[in-house]
Amino acid sequence: MTGSRQWINNWRGLTIFAVAFLAGGLGGGKIEMAAQAQETCAAGLVCLDQGWSERDRTKWYRTSQGSRLLPLSWALALEEAGRESPFFADENMRALGYLPAQTSAANPHGLPIGFVVDEENSNRADIMCETFPETCNGFLMRKPWLGMTCSACHTNDIEYDGSRIRIEGAPTLADFQSFLERILAALESTAADEAKFDRFARSVLGAELSVPTRVALRAQLVEQIAWQTRLIDANHTDLRYGYGRLDAQGHILNKVAAVGGGAPMSGPLASDAPASYPHIWNTAQQDKIQWNGIARNILNIPLFGKNTDIGALVRNTSEVIGVFAHIEINPRWMTTLLGYKSSLRVEKMVNLEQQLARLQSPRWPEDVLPPIDWDSAERGRALFETQCARCHADLASDDLTTPIKVPMQPIREGGTDIFLACNTFLHWSNAGKFEGRRPFVVKGDRIDSEDFTRDMLTNAAVGAVIGRSDELVGSLFDDIFRRGGSPESRESGAGFDYLPGVTDPVKKEVAQACLTSQDAGLPGDESILAYKARPLNGIWATAPYLHNGSVPTLYDLLLPSPLRVVVPAGETLAAPGPGNRPAAFHVGSRVFDPTKVGFSTQPAELLVRSDGEVVETFEFKVYGGDGSPVPGNYNSGHDYGTDALSEQQRWELVEYLKTL
Repeated sequence: MTGSRQWINNWRGLTIFAVAFLAGGLGGGKIEMAAQAQETCAAGLVCLDQGWSERDRTKWYRTSQGSRLLPLSWALALEEAGRESPFFADENMRALGYLPAQTSAANPHGLPIGFVVDEENSNRADIMCETFPETCNGFLMRKPWLGMTCSACHTNDIEYDGSRIRIEGAPTLADFQSFLERILAALESTAADEAKFDRFARSVLGAELSVPTRVALRAQLVEQIAWQTRLIDANHTDLRYGYGRLDAQGHILNKVAAVGGGAPMSGPLASDAPASYPHIWNTAQQDKIQWNGIARNILNIPLFGKNTDIGALVRNTSEVIGVFAHIEINPRWMTTLLGYKSSLRVEKMVNLEQQLARLQSPRWPEDVLPPIDWDSAERGRALFETQCARCHADLASDDLTTPIKVPMQPIREGGTDIFLACNTFLHWSNAGKFEGRRPFVVKGDRIDSEDFTRDMLTNAAVGAVIGRSDELVGSLFDDIFRRGGSPESRESGAGFDYLPGVTDPVKKEVAQACLTSQDAGLPGDESILAYKARPLNGIWATAPYLHNGSVPTLYDLLLPSPLRVVVPAGETLAAPGPGNRPAAFHVGSRVFDPTKVGFSTQPAELLVRSDGEVVETFEFKVYGGDGSPVPGNYNSGHDYGTDALSEQQRWELVEYLKTL
C-alpha cells in the first residue's frame, strides 16, 4: 500500500510539473529562504568586494544541501582519537586546513566554514533504511545531522603582513583525506574506550540516557564505523593528497558504486588522482564543468520561480552525493522515472547556484598586498596575447554574463598528469541495483551487470533530483555528463614508453590504455580524456597550480619540467635541476608570496603564526624516494613556449596575471 501511494504521489508531481512547464514556469513567485542571522566579516578579516552581500556570505556558509556526515549530537560529542579534546574544536579543524568561524546566531555551535546543520523536517526521515540501516534506529531518525556545503571546499583565506584576506569561491587548503581518516579513528576509539564512550553517550543521549538507549547507540556507532570503513577502503591509496587536493571524482564514483550495492571491480583504479579544488567564479557561464569537462551546463528551465540550469543542478547533486548525501536506489523492479529518495535539498541547491552566478572574481587588493607594477604588467599583457590568449579567454572580473566555450586540451597533447581524466574514463563497477537502468532515465544504453561507473553516476544524480523535487522528468536530462567511449585501443602503443621512469607496471599499463584508446584520438570537445582551459581572471588567488596542484606559484608555472607522460621507446628523461619547476615543496601555509604569486613553501618548523601557533604543512613530492616520478603528482605540461621566455619576460607575465 505504501509503495502504491508513493507511486501515485510521484506521478501526480510529474503531471503537475508537465502542465506548469508547458504553461511557462513553476511557482510563479520568488521563493525566499527563511530569514537568517548574518555572519559578518570578522575583525581582522579583509573581505573583498566580489559582488556578494553579508547575507549572501552567510547563506553560502550555512545553507544545507542535504549532506549528512554524522548526527549533529555525535559530532558535538566526538573527541579526537587519543585525546579528550572535541574533534570539531578550532585547533583540530585548523590543523586539517578548514577555516574556523565565530559562534553566532547563524552558527550557534561554532562550526567551521562550510559545516552545516541539516534538519530533516519532512516525512522522508525513514527513506535511507535499506542502504543506511543506522538511520532507522528510533531516536536517531529525529536528530539533525552535520554535513558539508560547497563553501567548505571553495572558500579560502590569504595571510599577508598581519592581514587575512577572505576569498569567496577560491580553492580550500583543507586535507580531506586526513579529515576522513581522523573521523574514523575518532569513532573507532569511542567504540573501543569505555570511558570515552561513556562521555559520548552521556552527551548524545542526555535525558534519554538508559541501558537500552546506550545499547542502541553503540550498535549505531558500530554500523557507522562499518560504513565509513567501507568507503575509506574503497578509496584507499598509498598516495597522500596533502592540503588543497582531493580525488573528488574517484570518491564520487566509489560512493555511487557503494550505494547501488555493487563495488568497484578489483584492479588498479584506486582514488589516486587528487586534484586541486577548482575556483568556481564564472562557473555558470562555462559550457563544460570539472577539470576534465565531464559535466555540461545545458538547459535552463523555470524552477522554483528561477531560471535554473539542469546540468548545473545534476552536477551539484553528484557532488553532494560524494560528500555524504544519503540516497536510496530503488530495487531493480522499480522504474527510475519515479526518482530516488534522498536527503538532497534541491530548492536550496537552486538558490545557491543562482547566488554563485553573481560571484565576481577577486581583484588584487593593492591596499593590502604590494601595488602592481603597471608598466611591467603592460609589457606582460603583450606576452599573454602571444602565449596564453589562444586557450584562456580574457574575462573582466565583473563580467557575469558572457558565455564561455571552454577549450579542451587532449591529455596526450597537454602533457599534464593524466590520471584524473584516465581514472574517470576507466572506472568500472559491479552495477548492483543500477543494472538494467538507463543513464539518462529514459535515454541511453541500459547498464550491464558490470559497466562504467560514470553511467551509474548519471543515473543516480538524475534519479535523486527527480525523486527529491517531484517537478522534473527524466527526458529533460539529456547529455549532462559527457559520455566518453570504451577504452578500445586505436593503436598498439608499440614504439613508445608510457610514463617513462615509472617502475609500477600497473600504472604504466593504465596510462597506455588511456593514451592509446579511441577516445584519446578524438578532439578535446569530443573526448573526456582532456582537460579544460578556463579564463584566468582571479587566478592570482588560486594557488597551487595545474589541475593536480603540482606547481606552487605562477612564476614556477612559467618554468619548464623535464617530465613527460609518453616518449619514444629508449628515450630517457632528464633529471630535474636548476631552472625547472620545483620537484618538492611544502603546502598548507596561508602566508602569501606576492612576488611569485602563491603560498609560502617553507616547512612547518619555519612557519609560526602571529599567535605563536606552528602551521602544519605537507611536503608535495613529484618524485618518490627511489627517484621515479609519482603518478598523480606530475608537474609537467602546460608549456606552450613559456620555457623559451627570458627571466624578465616571466616576471612581466606574472605581473600581468596579477591584474586579471
